[in-house]
Amino acid sequence: MANCVLCGGEMVDWLACPIDAKTFEPTPYGNAKRCEICDLGRIDPLPAPEELDGFYKLDAYYTHGETHFAAGAEQNFFDRVRDNIAWRFDKGDELDPASIIAKTGKPANELSVLDIGCGHGSLLKKFKALGAAAAGLEPDPEAGAALTAAGIDWYQGVGEAAPESLTDRTFDIVAMTHSLEHCIDPVKALQTAHSLLTSGGIFICETPNCACLHFERTNIFSEMYDAPRHLHFFTPKSLSAMIKHAGFDVTGEYYLGFVRHFQNGWRATENRIREKIIENSGPTSSLAPEYSRSGAMKLLLKTASVSPAKKYDCVGFYATRS
Repeated sequence: MANCVLCGGEMVDWLACPIDAKTFEPTPYGNAKRCEICDLGRIDPLPAPEELDGFYKLDAYYTHGETHFAAGAEQNFFDRVRDNIAWRFDKGDELDPASIIAKTGKPANELSVLDIGCGHGSLLKKFKALGAAAAGLEPDPEAGAALTAAGIDWYQGVGEAAPESLTDRTFDIVAMTHSLEHCIDPVKALQTAHSLLTSGGIFICETPNCACLHFERTNIFSEMYDAPRHLHFFTPKSLSAMIKHAGFDVTGEYYLGFVRHFQNGWRATENRIREKIIENSGPTSSLAPEYSRSGAMKLLLKTASVSPAKKYDCVGFYATRS
Protein backbone atom coordinates (compact mmCIF):
# COMPACT_ATOMS: atom_id res chain seq x y z
CA MET A 1 0.00 0.00 0.00
CA ALA A 2 1.33 3.44 -0.96
CA ASN A 3 1.06 6.22 1.61
CA CYS A 4 0.74 9.95 1.03
CA VAL A 5 3.97 11.91 1.58
CA LEU A 6 1.94 14.82 2.94
CA CYS A 7 -0.56 13.35 5.40
CA GLY A 8 0.25 9.63 5.52
CA GLY A 9 -3.16 8.68 4.15
CA GLU A 10 -3.78 5.78 1.81
CA MET A 11 -3.11 6.42 -1.88
CA VAL A 12 -5.72 4.73 -4.08
CA ASP A 13 -5.81 4.13 -7.85
CA TRP A 14 -6.98 7.26 -9.64
CA LEU A 15 -5.97 7.70 -13.31
CA ALA A 16 -4.27 5.51 -15.91
CA CYS A 17 -2.63 6.67 -19.15
CA PRO A 18 -0.53 4.25 -21.24
CA ILE A 19 1.43 6.88 -23.21
CA ASP A 20 3.64 9.93 -22.78
CA ALA A 21 1.41 12.95 -23.45
CA LYS A 22 4.03 14.65 -25.64
CA THR A 23 5.88 11.85 -27.46
CA PHE A 24 2.87 9.50 -27.59
CA GLU A 25 5.22 6.61 -26.85
CA PRO A 26 4.35 3.97 -24.21
CA THR A 27 5.44 4.89 -20.69
CA PRO A 28 5.43 3.01 -17.37
CA TYR A 29 4.92 6.38 -15.65
CA GLY A 30 1.44 7.30 -16.80
CA ASN A 31 -0.67 5.99 -13.92
CA ALA A 32 -1.53 8.00 -10.82
CA LYS A 33 -2.81 7.41 -7.32
CA ARG A 34 -4.55 9.96 -5.12
CA CYS A 35 -4.81 10.42 -1.37
CA GLU A 36 -8.37 10.10 -0.09
CA ILE A 37 -7.64 12.48 2.81
CA CYS A 38 -5.72 15.49 1.43
CA ASP A 39 -6.33 15.12 -2.38
CA LEU A 40 -2.63 14.92 -3.30
CA GLY A 41 -2.05 12.84 -6.44
CA ARG A 42 1.18 11.31 -7.73
CA ILE A 43 2.49 9.09 -10.48
CA ASP A 44 2.87 5.49 -9.36
CA PRO A 45 5.50 4.22 -9.63
CA LEU A 46 7.67 7.31 -9.57
CA PRO A 47 10.63 7.35 -11.98
CA ALA A 48 14.23 7.34 -10.76
CA PRO A 49 15.91 10.78 -10.69
CA GLU A 50 18.29 9.82 -13.49
CA GLU A 51 15.32 9.16 -15.80
CA LEU A 52 13.86 12.66 -15.59
CA ASP A 53 16.16 14.34 -18.09
CA GLY A 54 14.94 12.07 -20.89
CA PHE A 55 11.34 13.19 -20.43
CA TYR A 56 12.25 16.72 -21.55
CA LYS A 57 14.10 15.85 -24.75
CA LEU A 58 11.27 17.05 -26.95
CA ASP A 59 11.01 18.85 -30.28
CA ALA A 60 9.08 21.65 -28.55
CA TYR A 61 8.51 22.44 -24.88
CA TYR A 62 7.57 25.64 -23.09
CA THR A 63 10.66 25.70 -20.83
CA HIS A 64 12.68 26.17 -24.04
CA GLY A 65 10.46 29.04 -25.14
CA GLU A 66 8.70 26.90 -27.74
CA THR A 67 5.10 25.79 -28.17
CA HIS A 68 3.83 22.26 -28.73
CA PHE A 69 0.22 23.33 -29.24
CA ALA A 70 -1.74 22.38 -32.34
CA ALA A 71 -3.03 25.24 -34.48
CA GLY A 72 -6.63 24.09 -34.22
CA ALA A 73 -9.46 24.81 -36.62
CA GLU A 74 -9.80 28.30 -38.06
CA GLN A 75 -12.03 30.43 -35.85
CA ASN A 76 -15.60 30.78 -37.03
CA PHE A 77 -18.33 33.09 -35.74
CA PHE A 78 -19.42 30.55 -33.12
CA ASP A 79 -15.82 30.31 -31.80
CA ARG A 80 -15.46 34.07 -31.54
CA VAL A 81 -18.72 34.39 -29.60
CA ARG A 82 -17.74 31.55 -27.23
CA ASP A 83 -14.26 32.94 -26.59
CA ASN A 84 -15.62 36.43 -26.01
CA ILE A 85 -18.08 35.11 -23.43
CA ALA A 86 -15.27 33.20 -21.73
CA TRP A 87 -13.09 36.32 -21.70
CA ARG A 88 -15.87 38.32 -20.01
CA PHE A 89 -16.14 35.72 -17.25
CA ASP A 90 -12.39 35.34 -16.76
CA LYS A 91 -11.43 37.12 -13.53
CA GLY A 92 -8.18 35.23 -13.00
CA ASP A 93 -5.03 36.86 -11.62
CA GLU A 94 -1.82 36.69 -13.64
CA LEU A 95 1.39 36.99 -11.65
CA ASP A 96 2.48 40.63 -11.69
CA PRO A 97 6.15 41.14 -10.70
CA ALA A 98 5.58 44.87 -10.09
CA SER A 99 2.82 44.11 -7.56
CA ILE A 100 4.97 41.46 -5.89
CA ILE A 101 7.85 43.91 -5.57
CA ALA A 102 5.46 46.48 -4.08
CA LYS A 103 4.44 43.96 -1.40
CA THR A 104 8.03 43.87 -0.11
CA GLY A 105 8.06 47.60 0.64
CA LYS A 106 11.51 47.92 -0.94
CA PRO A 107 12.70 49.33 -4.28
CA ALA A 108 13.34 46.73 -6.94
CA ASN A 109 17.07 47.46 -7.12
CA GLU A 110 17.43 46.34 -3.49
CA LEU A 111 15.72 42.99 -4.05
CA SER A 112 16.99 39.53 -5.02
CA VAL A 113 14.74 37.00 -6.73
CA LEU A 114 15.21 33.25 -7.17
CA ASP A 115 13.01 31.16 -9.46
CA ILE A 116 13.28 27.40 -8.77
CA GLY A 117 12.66 25.46 -11.97
CA CYS A 118 12.76 28.68 -13.98
CA GLY A 119 12.93 27.19 -17.49
CA HIS A 120 14.09 29.78 -20.01
CA GLY A 121 13.40 32.57 -17.53
CA SER A 122 10.15 34.20 -18.60
CA LEU A 123 9.29 35.29 -15.05
CA LEU A 124 12.86 36.25 -14.14
CA LYS A 125 13.16 38.47 -17.19
CA LYS A 126 10.22 40.53 -15.93
CA PHE A 127 11.77 40.96 -12.49
CA LYS A 128 15.13 41.83 -14.05
CA ALA A 129 13.53 44.45 -16.30
CA LEU A 130 12.14 46.14 -13.17
CA GLY A 131 15.60 46.30 -11.62
CA ALA A 132 15.69 43.28 -9.28
CA ALA A 133 18.70 40.94 -9.13
CA ALA A 134 17.36 37.77 -10.75
CA ALA A 135 18.72 34.22 -10.49
CA GLY A 136 17.39 30.80 -11.46
CA LEU A 137 17.74 27.19 -10.38
CA GLU A 138 17.24 24.95 -13.39
CA PRO A 139 18.29 21.38 -14.30
CA ASP A 140 18.11 21.75 -18.08
CA PRO A 141 21.30 23.04 -19.78
CA GLU A 142 19.34 24.11 -22.88
CA ALA A 143 17.11 26.33 -20.76
CA GLY A 144 20.23 27.47 -18.89
CA ALA A 145 21.80 28.64 -22.13
CA ALA A 146 18.78 30.85 -22.73
CA LEU A 147 19.19 32.29 -19.21
CA THR A 148 22.85 33.07 -19.84
CA ALA A 149 21.95 34.77 -23.12
CA ALA A 150 19.44 36.93 -21.22
CA GLY A 151 22.06 37.95 -18.66
CA ILE A 152 20.46 35.99 -15.82
CA ASP A 153 22.60 34.11 -13.30
CA TRP A 154 21.60 30.48 -12.95
CA TYR A 155 22.53 27.41 -10.97
CA GLN A 156 22.16 23.90 -12.33
CA GLY A 157 20.15 21.65 -10.07
CA VAL A 158 16.68 20.74 -8.84
CA GLY A 159 14.59 21.84 -5.90
CA GLU A 160 15.31 18.67 -3.99
CA ALA A 161 19.08 19.11 -4.35
CA ALA A 162 20.26 22.69 -4.76
CA PRO A 163 24.01 23.06 -5.45
CA GLU A 164 26.28 24.04 -2.55
CA SER A 165 27.07 27.33 -4.27
CA LEU A 166 23.43 28.33 -3.73
CA THR A 167 22.75 26.99 -0.25
CA ASP A 168 24.64 29.75 1.56
CA ARG A 169 22.46 32.46 -0.02
CA THR A 170 18.98 33.79 0.74
CA PHE A 171 16.60 35.76 -1.46
CA ASP A 172 13.88 38.34 -0.86
CA ILE A 173 11.53 36.62 -3.30
CA VAL A 174 11.52 32.90 -4.13
CA ALA A 175 9.19 31.53 -6.81
CA MET A 176 8.17 28.03 -7.86
CA THR A 177 5.74 28.46 -10.74
CA HIS A 178 4.88 25.24 -12.53
CA SER A 179 7.89 23.41 -11.18
CA LEU A 180 6.66 21.73 -7.97
CA GLU A 181 4.54 19.23 -9.91
CA HIS A 182 7.70 18.12 -11.74
CA CYS A 183 9.53 17.20 -8.51
CA ILE A 184 10.00 13.62 -7.31
CA ASP A 185 9.96 14.88 -3.72
CA PRO A 186 7.89 18.08 -3.57
CA VAL A 187 8.07 18.27 0.23
CA LYS A 188 11.87 18.41 0.09
CA ALA A 189 11.75 20.95 -2.76
CA LEU A 190 9.54 23.24 -0.67
CA GLN A 191 11.88 22.86 2.29
CA THR A 192 14.71 23.98 0.00
CA ALA A 193 12.66 27.02 -1.03
CA HIS A 194 12.00 27.78 2.63
CA SER A 195 15.71 27.68 3.46
CA LEU A 196 16.54 30.05 0.57
CA LEU A 197 13.96 32.71 1.51
CA THR A 198 14.91 35.57 3.81
CA SER A 199 12.89 36.00 6.98
CA GLY A 200 9.86 38.08 6.02
CA GLY A 201 10.45 37.43 2.31
CA ILE A 202 7.78 36.44 -0.22
CA PHE A 203 7.33 32.91 -1.56
CA ILE A 204 5.15 32.24 -4.61
CA CYS A 205 4.08 28.74 -5.59
CA GLU A 206 1.81 27.94 -8.55
CA THR A 207 0.76 24.57 -10.00
CA PRO A 208 -1.95 23.10 -12.20
CA ASN A 209 -5.26 22.83 -10.36
CA CYS A 210 -6.64 19.31 -10.59
CA ALA A 211 -9.85 20.31 -8.81
CA CYS A 212 -11.07 22.40 -11.75
CA LEU A 213 -13.98 21.15 -13.83
CA HIS A 214 -11.93 21.23 -17.04
CA PHE A 215 -9.45 18.73 -15.57
CA GLU A 216 -12.26 16.57 -14.22
CA ARG A 217 -13.81 16.52 -17.71
CA THR A 218 -10.65 15.71 -19.70
CA ASN A 219 -8.42 14.07 -17.01
CA ILE A 220 -5.71 11.98 -18.73
CA PHE A 221 -5.91 13.89 -22.01
CA SER A 222 -5.89 17.23 -20.20
CA GLU A 223 -2.91 19.39 -21.03
CA MET A 224 -2.41 19.63 -17.27
CA TYR A 225 -1.97 15.86 -16.76
CA ASP A 226 1.18 15.65 -18.89
CA ALA A 227 2.69 12.47 -17.42
CA PRO A 228 5.55 11.64 -17.08
CA ARG A 229 6.75 15.25 -16.70
CA HIS A 230 4.08 16.00 -14.12
CA LEU A 231 4.74 13.68 -11.20
CA HIS A 232 2.46 15.20 -8.55
CA PHE A 233 -1.05 16.60 -8.89
CA PHE A 234 -2.41 19.33 -6.65
CA THR A 235 -5.70 20.87 -5.64
CA PRO A 236 -5.93 24.14 -3.68
CA LYS A 237 -6.39 22.02 -0.54
CA SER A 238 -3.31 19.82 -1.02
CA LEU A 239 -1.04 22.61 -2.31
CA SER A 240 -1.85 24.90 0.60
CA ALA A 241 -1.34 22.06 3.08
CA MET A 242 2.05 21.12 1.60
CA ILE A 243 3.31 24.72 1.63
CA LYS A 244 2.35 25.01 5.32
CA HIS A 245 3.92 21.60 6.02
CA ALA A 246 7.24 22.97 4.72
CA GLY A 247 7.17 25.75 7.33
CA PHE A 248 5.69 28.66 5.39
CA ASP A 249 2.91 30.96 6.55
CA VAL A 250 0.35 31.23 3.72
CA THR A 251 -0.78 34.82 3.19
CA GLY A 252 -2.92 34.68 0.06
CA GLU A 253 -4.08 32.69 -2.95
CA TYR A 254 -4.78 33.36 -6.62
CA TYR A 255 -6.20 31.53 -9.64
CA LEU A 256 -5.72 31.78 -13.39
CA GLY A 257 -6.29 29.84 -16.61
CA PHE A 258 -9.81 29.91 -18.02
CA VAL A 259 -10.30 31.27 -21.55
CA ARG A 260 -7.73 28.88 -23.02
CA HIS A 261 -9.83 25.83 -22.11
CA PHE A 262 -12.26 26.66 -24.89
CA GLN A 263 -9.97 27.86 -27.66
CA ASN A 264 -9.54 25.76 -30.78
CA GLY A 265 -5.80 25.20 -30.42
CA TRP A 266 -6.11 24.01 -26.82
CA ARG A 267 -8.97 21.65 -27.68
CA ALA A 268 -7.11 20.31 -30.72
CA THR A 269 -4.03 19.59 -28.60
CA GLU A 270 -6.04 17.70 -26.00
CA ASN A 271 -8.03 15.80 -28.62
CA ARG A 272 -4.77 14.75 -30.27
CA ILE A 273 -3.63 13.23 -26.96
CA ARG A 274 -6.98 11.44 -26.69
CA GLU A 275 -6.63 10.02 -30.20
CA LYS A 276 -3.13 8.71 -29.45
CA ILE A 277 -4.35 7.07 -26.22
CA ILE A 278 -7.04 5.24 -28.20
CA GLU A 279 -4.53 4.18 -30.87
CA ASN A 280 -2.25 2.72 -28.21
CA SER A 281 -5.09 0.47 -26.90
CA GLY A 282 -3.31 0.01 -23.55
CA PRO A 283 -5.03 0.02 -20.13
CA THR A 284 -6.54 3.42 -19.49
CA SER A 285 -8.96 5.38 -17.36
CA SER A 286 -12.43 5.89 -18.76
CA LEU A 287 -12.07 8.43 -21.57
CA ALA A 288 -14.46 11.34 -21.87
CA PRO A 289 -15.89 12.07 -25.34
CA GLU A 290 -13.89 14.17 -27.80
CA TYR A 291 -13.67 17.78 -26.68
CA SER A 292 -15.84 19.31 -29.40
CA ARG A 293 -17.05 22.85 -30.06
CA SER A 294 -20.41 22.02 -28.47
CA GLY A 295 -18.61 20.34 -25.56
CA ALA A 296 -16.60 23.51 -25.02
CA MET A 297 -19.74 25.62 -24.91
CA LYS A 298 -21.36 23.23 -22.42
CA LEU A 299 -18.29 23.41 -20.21
CA LEU A 300 -18.22 27.21 -20.46
CA LEU A 301 -21.85 27.47 -19.34
CA LYS A 302 -21.12 25.06 -16.48
CA THR A 303 -18.00 26.84 -15.24
CA ALA A 304 -18.64 30.54 -15.88
CA SER A 305 -19.96 31.26 -12.38
CA VAL A 306 -18.52 28.48 -10.20
CA SER A 307 -15.98 28.99 -7.42
CA PRO A 308 -12.40 29.81 -8.46
CA ALA A 309 -11.20 26.40 -7.26
CA LYS A 310 -13.53 24.76 -9.79
CA LYS A 311 -13.12 27.33 -12.57
CA TYR A 312 -9.40 27.92 -13.14
CA ASP A 313 -6.79 25.38 -14.25
CA CYS A 314 -3.98 26.87 -12.13
CA VAL A 315 -3.78 27.74 -8.45
CA GLY A 316 -1.10 29.70 -6.63
CA PHE A 317 -0.30 30.77 -3.09
CA TYR A 318 1.69 33.60 -1.56
CA ALA A 319 3.52 32.74 1.63
CA THR A 320 6.24 34.07 3.89
CA ARG A 321 8.90 32.78 6.23
CA SER A 322 8.51 34.12 9.74
